[in-house]
Amino acid sequence: MDSLKTIEGKVRAVLQENEDARNDDMVLYLALCNLYLKDAGAMPLAQILLNHKELGLPSFESVGRTRRKLQEKCPELLGSVRMQKIRAKGEKAYRRYAKES
Repeated sequence: MDSLKTIEGKVRAVLQENEDARNDDMVLYLALCNLYLKDAGAMPLAQILLNHKELGLPSFESVGRTRRKLQEKCPELLGSVRMQKIRAKGEKAYRRYAKES
């Protein structure tokens, strides 16, 4: 639980400072990795993905969930209107897909 609260604080800080991170989880994850690990952006992607636990990095999914939670609670951290519409369409499509399965 404590690690999730730590992730939340760092995700909040990145979202507050970086508007691009509000719209793109990949930008958010890179910025967050750079907070946890100096020069993470210079590392090969495979090394980060395969060794994220050993490197002390949060999982990509935890970061995405945390972003969604924060954006739900704090409208000022929402992405652009265009991205909000894209995400809403994607959510509707996923709900239809989930009901079909």
